Amino acid sequence: MVRLFNRDWTRSEIQQLVPDPTQIARIQRVTLREGRADGVEAVEVATGSGFAFTVLPGRGLDIARASYNGIPLFWRSYTGEVAASFFEPQGMGWLRGAYGGLMNTGGLTYMGSPSVDQGEELGIHGRAGYIPASNVWADADWDGDEYRLWVRGKVAEAAALGPNVVLTREISTEMGASSLVIRDRVENRTFQRVEHMMLYHFNIGFPLLSEQARLLLNTQQIIPRDDDSRAGLERWDRFEPPLAGRPHQLFYHQLCPDADGKAHVLLVGMPDTSGGPVGVYLSYRHDTLPWFINWKCMAAGDYVTGIEPANAWVQGRAEERVAGRLRFLEAWESVSYEVEFGVLTGSAAIHAFAEQHALPRL
Repeated sequence: MVRLFNRDWTRSEIQQLVPDPTQIARIQRVTLREGRADGVEAVEVATGSGFAFTVLPGRGLDIARASYNGIPLFWRSYTGEVAASFFEPQGMGWLRGAYGGLMNTGGLTYMGSPSVDQGEELGIHGRAGYIPASNVWADADWDGDEYRLWVRGKVAEAAALGPNVVLTREISTEMGASSLVIRDRVENRTFQRVEHMMLYHFNIGFPLLSEQARLLLNTQQIIPRDDDSRAGLERWDRFEPPLAGRPHQLFYHQLCPDADGKAHVLLVGMPDTSGGPVGVYLSYRHDTLPWFINWKCMAAGDYVTGIEPANAWVQGRAEERVAGRLRFLEAWESVSYEVEFGVLTGSAAIHAFAEQHALPRL
């Protein structure tokens, strides 16, 4: 059934009312034409509920903009979208094209801080988010009484005489939905063992992010990254107002999965809307993403928090190897990931989600 305008609709009812489903929900391929974004392939998706987002096949099938009823759900950096050809892999060069957006992928063979791992110099957060996708398929169709919309494609981190790690990604939603699901399969398509690091870097900014916002987790352990983070440990779930020069903080969490093996994260904001508070949530498979990372950047002009499921810490591949957290894929081995992102509006929906998943109440 399609849930729209406070009631459920069958496929037959929708088809009798509209000749083309794109009158309500649409998926459209476009090409960006401005500055350093010139030529970047994009796919715009709108579900008809007020939820809309943009996927960038030209940038690793990551998710740029996202909104709900006009409320931006993401953070956008000074760079804006930048074409893959501007990638600077050395050191912190990744940041020169880090547009933010809703979700950036860190990986596939390395992510986190720059490091030198077994003689190989590695920059920040890996190559995946700068690799244009191939075999892209953006489409929509009926599946019984549900109208599904999806973007699919492949992102290959490959080198001659080196690794060939292929990400096959589907980002899907439905007519009337206020959520999306990312389903990924990462495969080592060589005869050699390869390092594999994976980070889903969701970026939340204003207006959801403010000093009234709160992060709700079912956490069993919190590990501050550094002294600045330790200083803010008592307020790990709260957010400060922007202040010029405020240091970044980062916390590693070990979350408690539910009976289905999923972890759940809820960030509740207080934008000035008549419908009450707005929350965004993540639900994901805990077995393949055992770490949850919260990055807090409360600096004026760079006001953002990252809610980030990951398969390792973000200390850099060399340190992860020494710590024993580094994952590997054997020859022709693959691993699957599933992450759901969604929007909740109003106190009742937010409290129901928190209660269902044993999260703290506001």
